[in-house]
Amino acid sequence: MNSRMSPHTHHSIPLMVPPANCYTVLVIDDMLPNRILLGKVLKGAGYAVLEASNGIEALELLRDGSLVPDLIVTDIEMPVMDGITMIEQIRYLELPVAKVPIISASGNADEAMRHEALAVGSDVFLTKPFDLAVLRREIGALIKTRRQTAAPRKSSVLPESGSNRIEERLRGAG
Repeated sequence: MNSRMSPHTHHSIPLMVPPANCYTVLVIDDMLPNRILLGKVLKGAGYAVLEASNGIEALELLRDGSLVPDLIVTDIEMPVMDGITMIEQIRYLELPVAKVPIISASGNADEAMRHEALAVGSDVFLTKPFDLAVLRREIGALIKTRRQTAAPRKSSVLPESGSNRIEERLRGAG
C-alpha cells in the first residue's frame, strides 16, 4: 500500500442514496441501451437514476412504499408487463407513489396508444426517439409542479388533492 493512501474507506455513503437536494427518476425500459442512454442524460442533468427492466420489476420496487421517486419515465411496449398496465396499477396503489408524475413513451406510438396511456394516468406521452430537450423540459416542469403542490420533500407525503395532473398543468400554464 502506498504510504500516502489511507487505509480507511473514502466513500462511506452508498452510491444508491441521492443527496437530499437531488431528484430521483425511475427509468423503466426493457432495452438496456435505452436505459443506459436515458440514465446518462438524466445523470448529466443532475438527477439520481434508478432502473427497472419491466413493469413487474418496477412495481416490486414501488409496492413496499420505501421508494418514492420524484418522477417515472417508462416505455409502453415491454415484455412481462407493459407500461399501460403498470401505470394503471401504480395509480391504484394506496401509497404516495400513486401520485408521482409519469412520462410514458414508445417508438411505435400512435394516437390510440397515446390516448390510452394518458387515460390510465400518464402525465405526458412522448414518441421515441426522444427529443432530449423536450424530455428535460417535461421532466423539469413535472417535478416543479409536484414540488409546488407537495408537502415538504423530507416528509415524502404528497397531497391528496389534484388527482388529474394534466388539467393542473394546463391551468398552471395559462
